[in-house]
Amino acid sequence: MSLSRHLASLSLQVAAAYLALGLLLSAASLYTLSAFQRQLGAIELVNRAGQLELAVEQMHAQAMNYWQNAPRDYPTYYRDVRLYYQDLLAQIATIDGIVTSFMSGDFSDTLPMPMPAWLQPHLGLEAEAAIAALEDTWETWRATLFDALGDDADEPRLEWAAEQVIDDHSRLNAAVEVFAKALRSWSAREYQLMIQGTLAAAGITLVIAVLLLWLLQWKVLAPLRRTTAGFQRVADGDVRYQLPVVGTTELQDLSSSFNRLSERLDLLYRLIHALQQGQDLDQLMGLLNTEFRPLLGCDWSGLVFIDERRASARVETSWLDGLPQPGAQRLYRLQGTLLERVLADETPLHVQAMAERASANPAYELLRHLVALGMRDAIFLPLTPQTQTPIPAVVVFATRDPAGFGDARQRLLGNIGQLLTQGVGRTARLAEQGRLAAIGEFASGIVHELRTPLSTIAMALNFLAERTPEPRAKRRLDLALGEAERTRRLLEEILLYAKPLSLDPRPVALRPLLEEQIALAAERHPGHSIQLEPASDGLQVLADPDRMRQILTNLTDNACEAAPVGSVVTWRIAKTTETAGAAKTAEAAGTARTGETAEAVKTVGTAENVKQSDADEVRLSVHNTGEPIPAERLPRLSEPFFSTKASGTGLGLAIVARLVEQHGGRLSIRSTAEQGTLVEIVLPQWVDETRGIAATADPSR
Repeated sequence: MSLSRHLASLSLQVAAAYLALGLLLSAASLYTLSAFQRQLGAIELVNRAGQLELAVEQMHAQAMNYWQNAPRDYPTYYRDVRLYYQDLLAQIATIDGIVTSFMSGDFSDTLPMPMPAWLQPHLGLEAEAAIAALEDTWETWRATLFDALGDDADEPRLEWAAEQVIDDHSRLNAAVEVFAKALRSWSAREYQLMIQGTLAAAGITLVIAVLLLWLLQWKVLAPLRRTTAGFQRVADGDVRYQLPVVGTTELQDLSSSFNRLSERLDLLYRLIHALQQGQDLDQLMGLLNTEFRPLLGCDWSGLVFIDERRASARVETSWLDGLPQPGAQRLYRLQGTLLERVLADETPLHVQAMAERASANPAYELLRHLVALGMRDAIFLPLTPQTQTPIPAVVVFATRDPAGFGDARQRLLGNIGQLLTQGVGRTARLAEQGRLAAIGEFASGIVHELRTPLSTIAMALNFLAERTPEPRAKRRLDLALGEAERTRRLLEEILLYAKPLSLDPRPVALRPLLEEQIALAAERHPGHSIQLEPASDGLQVLADPDRMRQILTNLTDNACEAAPVGSVVTWRIAKTTETAGAAKTAEAAGTARTGETAEAVKTVGTAENVKQSDADEVRLSVHNTGEPIPAERLPRLSEPFFSTKASGTGLGLAIVARLVEQHGGRLSIRSTAEQGTLVEIVLPQWVDETRGIAATADPSR
């Protein structure tokens, strides 16, 4: 970290602010404590001045008392020597000690506790002048007093001394009063200075604390609020919002990270939009390799399709350095390759050390091709049936950087991998649907082209059959007419399956419609008994009546053709409430059968068609006995051109499944040796909301 960046660090600035505030508080506290100690010293010095005044007054009072009661004999005199003289000497010693301490400036014996030199009292010029005057007066006054006492300490002249004290008291008292007044004035000034200094220290501390709070607000809280507002704007959908990169180092890093997050969210939103709107694989791969290349961090990307037998892999499209590769289609073997492993595991694969892995396994042809292009690191993302792609595929991202797909990039690709695979899978499904639509349009054109010559051939065969009496030739003509009719029906079914459906939905009463179809089917299949179990008359669905007739006719014919001659084919109509999907539907209708396995059930329709709500539904089911349908064939019954009957076209159930799905329903088939075959149709019930009950109007209404 550079010096300027280190100095701009929020942690350093906050630490410096706290250190400055701590030092300021310590200095203020120390000053207040010292001022308090000095004030205590001033108070003690004023008390000593008071003691001085008291000593002078006591000395004067004792002198007055002695003068008025002077002794008249020696015993009394010697008593006074012991009392008055000793008290006088004690008063003089007290005054000497006080005056000496003030003259020397040493107050260690006077103050209540020891103080450092810088806390010792400094009395000022006025007080020092008063002390000097007091010292001169006291020295003169004291010398005069001792002259009056005389040199004989055993027999001092107490009367003379008392007279001297009385006569010279005013001079000494005046000097002491001036000294005491000057000392009290100094103490008052010290007190004012202490108050002012304490208030100033508190004010300075408050100002600096407010300044530090303002710096905290300006440097930290305001940028954090801007960042919070930025997150809110992004949460509200403005994913392009960018924060100004200002403030301390940490806040600049936070703003930069937010801006990178915003840029990536914007790219992801645009990627989602592109994936949702893209219908062309080349266009989709182009978007991934141009606008989203910085996000994905790849130099090469390609879409690899796997054939249905999973024997080979084909690079459908690839991009290098943001540009499409001309002639990129390549064919590779699948067995023993990383592509096969990815498809088997159905999880993304990170391929490192590509050159070593490619040279170690001859089957890694795609890897060697990428190494030849300079790639050193790759990610393989599988598109499997789990992503609902029409055919298996793998999206490959590769980079020249040996560590290009590090942990951060792997996490990113892992987070958006499902999105990419679903988007590419959706685009592949759309492309497959477009291909199927083109095939359907092509088939419709062929059907229209073949119908006219087929009709001409049938007319010619009928003409020849009417005029050919020879039995053998007539049998051949009848056989040709039958094949022509079968071909005509096949062309009609192909046309019906290929062309877009147009429904005319209206309320349809199921029971009358089913009774009508059962009566017609009984004429076509006289060897079977077709029954309808008792059902409510009020069950209706919103459907196209002609298409419903087509569904019921096809299912009835299939059941009769699959059932043994003389057996019973049973239709049921029941109302059910979906609560747990198709498995619970069978239990609600009373059609649960023993011996069924999950493989013996085929449900037509995608997951979007299977409801998990409480909407009312109607179930129609047809049951027949006979040979069960093998479990491995059940999943293919609705595929076009797949049939279990030798003479079947393989389009009947495919058309039924498509019609049921177009009506918002689903078709399921169950088949076991014990219970036979059951085909069920579940459709949403139609309710007349104007009356709040199931409508019972005529289907032709």
